[in-house]
Amino acid sequence: MALKSPRFASNNHLQQAATNLAPIRRGSTGPHVAIVQQAFIDLGLAMAITTKKGAPDGIFGGETESRVWQFQARTGLTKDGVIGRETMTKLDELLPTNDPPMQPLPPSVMTHKINVHMRSIDNPVVPEFTQLKVMQDVFAQYMIDVIMQSGESIGLAPGEQLTLNVVDGDCEWDQVSDEQKLLQNSGSRQNVGPNDITVYFATVLREKNGSTLQGCAGHAPTRPAVMIAASAIDKTTMAHEVCHALLGSHFVPVHTDDSANLMCNAAVCTGAPAYLTVSQLNRVFASKLVHKLPS
Repeated sequence: MALKSPRFASNNHLQQAATNLAPIRRGSTGPHVAIVQQAFIDLGLAMAITTKKGAPDGIFGGETESRVWQFQARTGLTKDGVIGRETMTKLDELLPTNDPPMQPLPPSVMTHKINVHMRSIDNPVVPEFTQLKVMQDVFAQYMIDVIMQSGESIGLAPGEQLTLNVVDGDCEWDQVSDEQKLLQNSGSRQNVGPNDITVYFATVLREKNGSTLQGCAGHAPTRPAVMIAASAIDKTTMAHEVCHALLGSHFVPVHTDDSANLMCNAAVCTGAPAYLTVSQLNRVFASKLVHKLPS
């Protein structure tokens, strides 16, 4: 069906997308992308990267793909991050004129949850609850609620305190060093479900070559856990490491060069909030650590 809104009707690329002749996807560029980006902004989906120089940049990158997914999720469409017939038809319906929309998008309703338990043996530079709030903001974009089920400041015996002053061991997926195991066995396990994630705030995480880490998602296969160094300066460290646990050991790429993506390889990820790509989201929702909420 031909598009009717004056926002979209005169653009041939958008008309073709509306008939699925040429869906618009990541990697596309041009005025037609900018028109859709502005539509999402008018509907309340902020696009900080896209608009960092002012007007929408017309580049269909990771942020735009993420916003397409969010729009599709909130309007009951197939969530693939691609602009085709369903998505253009819904945009045409919600934005019948060039004016701001008469009604906002349907509210975002949480459909899934992640249960986390926080255990601390040191006070981190970025407080635990700051990191938790950042993680909640990241995953709320995708209708995933992050629920803190329990928190504990761990009192260590003198011998343990000396041993865990520096937690040595390489960061590996399905095996942990003796010191990492000692850390991950500390604190209460009461009410920690088999598919819950325990977050340990340590003092220093040091690999065998002497380099230090901000965090590590290495854990025993049956004990989902991540470790965060007290010295970590990135507010997204907890969200980043938990997402590693959700993505699993076989997901590639492990990191990305885009600093706005949650899985960035920079010292500090810049997304506010950080975004996830559709391929990352598909794997996250397939994780046994992400629980579907009752309808």
